Amino acid sequence: MMHASSQPKRKAFSLIEVMVSLFIFTIIMVATSQIFVQTFANYRYTRNLQRDIENAQFLMAILSKELRTGTIVDPDSSTARASSVQFFDHSQQLCLKYRLSGGGIEVASTSVGSANSCNSTNFTTNDYKMVSTGTVTGGFDITPSSDSPRTVGKVTATLLIKNGTHEASIQSTVSLRDYGPEGSNLQ
Repeated sequence: MMHASSQPKRKAFSLIEVMVSLFIFTIIMVATSQIFVQTFANYRYTRNLQRDIENAQFLMAILSKELRTGTIVDPDSSTARASSVQFFDHSQQLCLKYRLSGGGIEVASTSVGSANSCNSTNFTTNDYKMVSTGTVTGGFDITPSSDSPRTVGKVTATLLIKNGTHEASIQSTVSLRDYGPEGSNLQ
């Protein structure tokens, strides 16, 4: 028979060792969760900024296509930086006005027969619809077409998209295909 004193002693963790282990484990878990939370927040932020940029690029492509076949009616002279551009799109027989307002891009349109009709079109606040996401600022640098001297009109749209502290800038320059107020083509 074995006596109690002859059995090998089992080693166990002391209360202090268990507390130190739990403390170290807690620190590691808090640090890991903070890294995960920050990484996920950065991902969402980047995804939202990318969505806003893609939206602005899509709008820029549509605006460029419409301007290419258009005649500028407002502003009717060169301007350093305009917050809106109104033009007659010959391919769609539409009078369109794009404007930067309230941190976004708005567009209004109506069917008209000519650039002269578009020139006399005044859009009201209710005619506009918001077509952008995010905070968009910028402007339009406009050179209208002219018969004397013959000048090809062009519009440079510069947009600044902001999302929090990050921002991205996109720009596009479009040459018009018309000459003169009624869009007469160069022969």
